[in-house]
Amino acid sequence: ISHFLHIDKQLLVAVYNGYSQHFIPIWNAQAITARYIKNHPYLFFLGNTDPKKNTARVLQAYGIYLKKSSQPLPLLIADLKEEIIDEYLNREGLQEIKKMLYHPGYIPNTELPAVYSGASVFIYTSLRESFGIPILEAMACGTPVITSTTSAMPEIAGPEGILVNPFEPEEIASALLHLEENAEFYQSQTAYGLERVRRFSWENTAREILNIYKEILA
Repeated sequence: ISHFLHIDKQLLVAVYNGYSQHFIPIWNAQAITARYIKNHPYLFFLGNTDPKKNTARVLQAYGIYLKKSSQPLPLLIADLKEEIIDEYLNREGLQEIKKMLYHPGYIPNTELPAVYSGASVFIYTSLRESFGIPILEAMACGTPVITSTTSAMPEIAGPEGILVNPFEPEEIASALLHLEENAEFYQSQTAYGLERVRRFSWENTAREILNIYKEILA
């Protein structure tokens, strides 16, 4: 099978995933997000128990952010039960930040556009991802994204995306503070995200695949 290990790069074509078209800015988001968090705006982290989601370091970063921010925002954590969050907080010695955390558990996909839209920042600092569709979902809702320098995430976030080393909580916290303290940068990230997602759609994915089949059959 060794002859399969050497493939001409010219024969490789990248076909990207898309994102669902119901992810758009929701202007009355609070009507929905009030079910999950009382304070607005807020930071949003979509986590779970998979180690690659980097939950412990996100909580460490949030603890740093709370100490340095002049007007700290609460953190909404989706898809993690309270007892799991307590385990992380106890392990990391971060029990004091719990009063700033909201943890409603599972949030239906149909309500995620409002949750993204109501968030000031979406934190997606995974250790690795094969793609990273939530990056596109948040951008499509007009929410700046902080994501990682690893695996596929830089390619999806693009040249102006906010990229941090996911192993360094200080970097995550610094990115949060920069967005919070620099209104011009924040607005540029919102505009950049909305423009960036225009190149990703399931229609584009299907079109690229169809073009590849046409070339193969030609």
